[in-house]
Amino acid sequence: MFKPAFRGAALTSILMISTTCYAQSSVTLYGIIDTGIDWENHVARGPGQQAPDGSAIRMTSLSSAVPSRWGVQGREELGGGVDAIFELENGFSPSSGTLQNGGRLFGRSAWVGIESPLGTLKLGRQINMTYMGLMNSTVLGPSVYSIASLDPYLPNARSDNAVSYLGTYHQFVLGVTYSFGRDAASSPGTTPANGGAGYSPSASNCPGGVAGDPLACRQITALIGYWGDAAGGQLVYDELRGGPGALANSVAFDPSSPLPLPGSSDKTTRYMASGYVQFEKLRIAGGVVHRRTRAASIYETNIFYGGFSYSLRPDIRFDGEISRITTTDHKNANFYVLRGSYLLSKRTSVYSMVAFMQNNSNASYSVGSGYFTTAGTKQTGVLLGIQHNF
Repeated sequence: MFKPAFRGAALTSILMISTTCYAQSSVTLYGIIDTGIDWENHVARGPGQQAPDGSAIRMTSLSSAVPSRWGVQGREELGGGVDAIFELENGFSPSSGTLQNGGRLFGRSAWVGIESPLGTLKLGRQINMTYMGLMNSTVLGPSVYSIASLDPYLPNARSDNAVSYLGTYHQFVLGVTYSFGRDAASSPGTTPANGGAGYSPSASNCPGGVAGDPLACRQITALIGYWGDAAGGQLVYDELRGGPGALANSVAFDPSSPLPLPGSSDKTTRYMASGYVQFEKLRIAGGVVHRRTRAASIYETNIFYGGFSYSLRPDIRFDGEISRITTTDHKNANFYVLRGSYLLSKRTSVYSMVAFMQNNSNASYSVGSGYFTTAGTKQTGVLLGIQHNF
């Protein structure tokens, strides 16, 4: 006969097996480690300098070809085509091992939701519809040389305290996110030109939850589009509200002079129209982003971007993108990037990138997102990197 303790353990095992057979759940660990060596000329140590310090060689930290991350995804079948899902994703710097995304453990995503034939509902920190629209229309993604150099918010378009819905109907797509407080992290610093705040678009200290002010730090993003196999496009709306204590780093038009949104009546609105065409080996994508900030004054920018991705062979790919920014105060620039990648295996690749930033006399955009140069500079950057997926 079984002893009571053994009998209890056996019964527990049977119940666990039965539950597994009924629920069919799975958990997946995944990640990317991506870093490189970056050289840039005419580099400034901070914003607002009158003359550059010289060239610089450094290992990328925030992003290289893509940001480094690891995460856990889970799924449980609930029956009737309905699944419970979750994702926890951490961003880190392989050059130093430090956390990214405002120092959060799961700063890239931390959400739980329900997926069904009617669409997907998620609650928690997550990418929003602006990010989805951008990733569906740029060939470079959130690399260190990318559209992030012209508007750092775009590849950091995530929302805290958010509820989202995304539905697909015969390749027509409808999505929306609503955030009660768009950014609960802060990144203090000492840079005077940034109002005493470190420049970090992913940590702008706007958590919301202000009594008597439901608009404080609210964010709404919405997307409508068509995601076909051969061609597609989308329209995106993004509204960021300000609030008490909000830092100036999520609405920058230029890293040397970001705009604060101190109250809920202050806001930044972005409108995006973008799309893609897919051939057998060639993808062409691009779009336009108009941004309007209404705070102490009104400020507007326009970004136009277009690029290609071509697979020469299964293991060799070339990507190129041209973008242009124009602003209310004529801080205009043209940006050119070319990338070549070689796959050593299904999981590991090496790549090289070359970038050229053509600033006018008022603009000081750097080829490397998060870095600095001086007004009127024509800057070049070269990057050699390696990426491993697991």
